Amino acid sequence: MSIRERLSGNEAIATAMRQINPDVFAMFPITPSTEIPQYFAQYVADGKVDTEFICVESEHSSLSACLGAEAAGCRAVTATSSAGLSFMNEVLYVAASSRLPVVLAVACRALTGPININHDYSDSMAERDSGFIQIYGENNQEVYDNYLMAHRIAEHPDVRLPLMVCEDGFITSHAIENIELEEDEAVKKFVGEYHPENYLLKAENPLAVGPYGISAYYMEARVAQAHAMMNAKKVILDVAADFEKTFGRKYGLIEEYKISDPSPEKRSPRL
Repeated sequence: MSIRERLSGNEAIATAMRQINPDVFAMFPITPSTEIPQYFAQYVADGKVDTEFICVESEHSSLSACLGAEAAGCRAVTATSSAGLSFMNEVLYVAASSRLPVVLAVACRALTGPININHDYSDSMAERDSGFIQIYGENNQEVYDNYLMAHRIAEHPDVRLPLMVCEDGFITSHAIENIELEEDEAVKKFVGEYHPENYLLKAENPLAVGPYGISAYYMEARVAQAHAMMNAKKVILDVAADFEKTFGRKYGLIEEYKISDPSPEKRSPRL
């Protein structure tokens, strides 16, 4: 049964994280995503999660720590914004090519030039080719719901790619809206436990993660990664269908707006 609440987008994401109870949260603060680890740190202090909460020296390090945790078989999360996401750039590509399904919350914010801490998508759009799946929420409810679906999408055996849950910096991240939360046990059941097929600490199947790839193996890995991104389309829809069946809220790949009028005279000319 849904629970009526009033939360900001950041607190909604932190709440979803608490309900999922990830194995590792590696954090470094940057406006406007700082509240996400701040709220989560309080959950850790209050004993509401048993997550390993790691404070590191940079955004590059926070995602690197998440990759190490994922490679070891853990479910790992972090959050960032703007220049922090840009600083992660190198590691974003490592996450995708290594097929490590870390979930990254992004409170989208303008990149500097001139200095600006307000909302736009220049940070996330700059990383479209990194291999991360990107899901955007229009409001706080969608941000919360997207996060509940994120791990199932990223960790699906046909996908196994990292994923960004994107919200609008300040507009969504800090504004308080009415929201429907789901009960903790219902969330845990929907998301499920993380059971990777292969990982570094699996003694019966030793493997290397992120090895050097000569040209032939590099292309093979990149093609597999591209197929995984194509597979994500169906997995997103399948998870969304199960989400609707479980919680009653419906999602697709996109939300259409004023595109249904077929009359040619009302169409905008092609440029």
